[in-house]
Amino acid sequence: MAIGFTATGAAARGPALILYQEDHFGGDSRAINEDQPDLGWIHFDDRVSSVEVHRGVWEMCTDSRYRGRCITVDHDIGRLDRLGFDDRISSVHRLR
Repeated sequence: MAIGFTATGAAARGPALILYQEDHFGGDSRAINEDQPDLGWIHFDDRVSSVEVHRGVWEMCTDSRYRGRCITVDHDIGRLDRLGFDDRISSVHRLR
């Protein structure tokens, strides 16, 4: 007898945002589906060098709780250093 499972909700669609430790979507990564007021909680504070946006519009900030310098992202960015945000992101939240 086979038992099947069907994923529902966000899990079925995959992550909304993926943060990468290295340029061009390389190295260690974290899949994000909800606001993260402090990336230290997921051991990724000041480690983001590139980002893939699968859904939504996100704000990424240099300080926890969405403070400091912030950038709005709605598309993939392969090198955050060009924008002055390499290894500086400490929080992310979805705007829409």
